Order: sequence, then C-alpha cells, then structure tokens
Amino acid sequence: MPIKTRRQLFALAASSLLICAAPAVRAADPIQLEFGNWLPSTSAQSKNSFEPWKALVEERTGGRVKVNLYHGGVLGSSRAVLNDVKGGVYHVGLLVDAYYYETPLFKFLIGELPFALPEPVVATKVMNEFVDKYGNEVFDQLKVKNMGVFVSDAYVMFSTKPIRGLADLKGKKLRAPGKAWVQIAKDWGAVPVPMQPEEMYTALERGTLDVAQYSPTGAMGWKYYEPAPYVTKVEAPIIIGGLIMNQTFYNKLPDDLKKMFDNELNPALMKMVVAGYAQGAADALEKMSQVFKASGRGEVITLSPEEKAKFVGRTEPEWAAWVQEANKRGYPGEAMMADFKAILKKNGLTSPF
Repeated sequence: MPIKTRRQLFALAASSLLICAAPAVRAADPIQLEFGNWLPSTSAQSKNSFEPWKALVEERTGGRVKVNLYHGGVLGSSRAVLNDVKGGVYHVGLLVDAYYYETPLFKFLIGELPFALPEPVVATKVMNEFVDKYGNEVFDQLKVKNMGVFVSDAYVMFSTKPIRGLADLKGKKLRAPGKAWVQIAKDWGAVPVPMQPEEMYTALERGTLDVAQYSPTGAMGWKYYEPAPYVTKVEAPIIIGGLIMNQTFYNKLPDDLKKMFDNELNPALMKMVVAGYAQGAADALEKMSQVFKASGRGEVITLSPEEKAKFVGRTEPEWAAWVQEANKRGYPGEAMMADFKAILKKNGLTSPF
C-alpha cells in the first residue's frame, strides 16, 4: 500500500527499506518504489517528466515495480533530499547540487559558474562529460546511486519592481540559490538571502524578498510571477541537478531490473527532464507575458547588451574563486578548469572569462 505520510515513511525506514524487508507473502507482489518530489504537482517536471516516468517504469517492468510518487514535498524538503534518499526515507529524489556546497558535489558547481552554460541540452552534455572525467566517484562517496545529471534552463529574476539594469538591483534582497551565489549577489550590489523554492512565494508577498532567481520553467508551478510580476532575463545561474536512488534499494533489485534502470529507465527520465527544461523556458515566458498583458501589470524584460555586460563582468572573480576553493579541497583546480573550458569549446561554447 502506498505510504500516505512522512511519519509512516520514517517508521518504515526505521525497520527496513521496502525491498530489504522479510520476503513478500506473494512473489507476485510488486516492489514499491517511493519517489519523493518536492516540486508541486502543477510543475512542468511533475506533469511532463515524473508522472510519465512512473507510468513507463510500471509498464516496462510489467508491474514488477510500482512507483508511488509524492509531490509537493510531503516526504521532505528540497534541502533534505540527499540525507532522505541516503537514509531510506524514500528511494528516489530530485537533487539540487547548489545546496551541497560543502560536499564532493562542489565539483559539479563548476557548471554553475556565472554565464558558463546557456541552455539545458548542450549544457547537460557538457556536464556529463565533465562528470565522467571528474565526478563518478562522488556518488560512491555520498553513498547514493546516480540516476543521471542534468542542467536546468537558465534562471531569470522575478521582482516586485522592474530590474532593467544592474543599478536597479542595488540594495535589493535577492534570493541566492546556493552558497556560491551569496558572493555573486554582493558583486551585483544586492543583499543575498539564501532561501529554498518552497518559501519564495510567501517571501515575495511579504517583502522579505525583493527579487527571486529561479528557472522560468519551474516558476510556472510555483507562480512566483503573481507576487513578483517583473521578470528580467539575466540568464544566470543555470542549475546542476540530478536524480538519485537509495543505494540499498538499488542493490536489492533483481539483476534484470538493475540493467533496465541503468540502460533504459534512468536515461529515459533524464531525456524527459532535459526536454522539459529546454521547451519549458520559452513556453513559460510566453505564458507569463500573456498573463501580464491581460492584467495590465507586469513585464518580461530583456536586458540591453550594455547592461547584460555589466552583470557578466562583475562575476569574473568567482571563476578564480572556484579554482582556489577546489585547490583548497585537494582537487586539481587549474586542471579541472582547463578541462571544463576544453569541454565547452568541444561543444561549441565559449567561456566568458
């Protein structure tokens, strides 16, 4: 029976993971895969990726695996995903690497350096090449199963007042997606406010946040454009994410199901997620424009080349800072940066610095 509450799920995890428990009474009983999704059920990824993937898993496994998908963070918040999945609170979760700056996931945050990556499709290819070279051991260190690494659409700013240039951001309370973006907010003259997506709508309503950086695709589900109807296309950051699976759950799967997840089901999920972000950004901005036009309040703002250059230029020190931090942690920072830029070039992209 699907688990209805977080308390029930904790109780189950305390005794054993679902498929690690005593043998089922009937061999035909399906393996219950608990998927904790902190995004709202109305989000593009929930509707266009996670729900279709649930159906795909159940169809391709012939009903041997049943996916119980819980939206809206009922099993845990966005910042608790790594610990929740590792600890068996649920089996599959959506990971935001920016929340784990202090862990080995820091390596992947090279892809979140300001204005490094432009859009999800090529960016995901770049990051997977980088992970293949420098990051495969990261998931072993974290004791979770990597289902795939992806890149979101480029973030925009949702603000209560128009942001048409860098000067308009001065003194504004700006949401910093992760620790690395605290200094970038300061570089831009703003006051950084670390905050997870679940809290931003209310913060914008109450004025404890003036400007929220977020994906346009994701923002449609959260409806940030309602309290903050001015949307500025800064197009940075772009967030590195992934889907992770509880390692014990994976290890206990029959060998044929392991192969199916590795070779078919997990890659299919990544394709759905990346395609959702790639198409979702343009669709979301168009829908927001229509809402603003109908209401007579709000605007999608494109920065002039001169103003965009100011945003980009202020962030140059953060590229050197990443290398310094990598070296401090015992990683080959200069080599990693050189390889990252080489991978960018190989995929037709140019580093801004």
